Amino acid sequence: MIKYGNSFMSEVILSIKNLSKSFGKRKAVDNLSFDIKEGEIFGFLGPNGAGKSTAIRSMLSLIKPDEGDIEIFNKSVKKKKNSALEGVGALVERPDFYEYLSAHRNLSLLATMDKVQKNRIDEVLEIVGLTDRGKDKVKAFSQGMKQRLGIAQALLSNPKLLILDEPTNGLDPRGMKEVRDLIRKLSNKGITILLSSHILHEVEQVCTTMAIINLGKLIKIGSVHDLLNESDTFITEIKVKPLSKARKVLENLDYVSSIKESEEKFKIRIANSDLKQLTKELVKADVDVSAIIPRTSLEDYFLSLTGESV
Repeated sequence: MIKYGNSFMSEVILSIKNLSKSFGKRKAVDNLSFDIKEGEIFGFLGPNGAGKSTAIRSMLSLIKPDEGDIEIFNKSVKKKKNSALEGVGALVERPDFYEYLSAHRNLSLLATMDKVQKNRIDEVLEIVGLTDRGKDKVKAFSQGMKQRLGIAQALLSNPKLLILDEPTNGLDPRGMKEVRDLIRKLSNKGITILLSSHILHEVEQVCTTMAIINLGKLIKIGSVHDLLNESDTFITEIKVKPLSKARKVLENLDYVSSIKESEEKFKIRIANSDLKQLTKELVKADVDVSAIIPRTSLEDYFLSLTGESV
């Protein structure tokens, strides 16, 4: 963190600068620029084919961009690949392990190749919640467990920046929740996270900031909370009695706007994250709340920007 006077500003950890990459006549990434700051869980959001994986592969120097550059920890990936990627952990697509070996043995082989101390293996297995399964063969793991083991692999070098490309892709709801909870846990440990996904609900639940891309171009960027509150399309219906008491409560809350009364209910603009507090305020004022119905989500917001389904 960098201090300015009595306040703190987050340091930029990763900076994408005018990045472009084409495959034949198809432009996968088109003049893409954005920054990721220290401590963020940054959602990199877009439909399949939007250019997310191409951008991530460029970040990790797995492919060479046609134009632009990426700076990680203020070092150019193009000019100083090794030093720029030092301190970066990544999981790109599904992890690949020797199925007939144990989780611990798989990580041990990787630790040897990367010159990581072996005691780190037990640490990362504990972080991802696989300590009691470390001696089991990977072939006995569920897909969610394999995905967590993949994240353990990415954590071996004790990275400050973790890049996860579609980490919940193909998982069942339980596996998705496990990975989502793990991402929050890692963020609480001070790791900055780039999370690529086409699953809008996942980004809405776990990310603090997001960039929306489509056809390789940046469509929107900002905090998840702010983006979900900037459009008049984000309307929540609340059914309450008596209406007069409810209106007084709503008018005194600074996180509620666009209050419209209609047939035993109100239509308001409010972030999903504030709905719990709103309910508490209404109940405290002796207002009977029969229903709170969010009418808009991140999916609606995405569609309003791109006109595309995901």
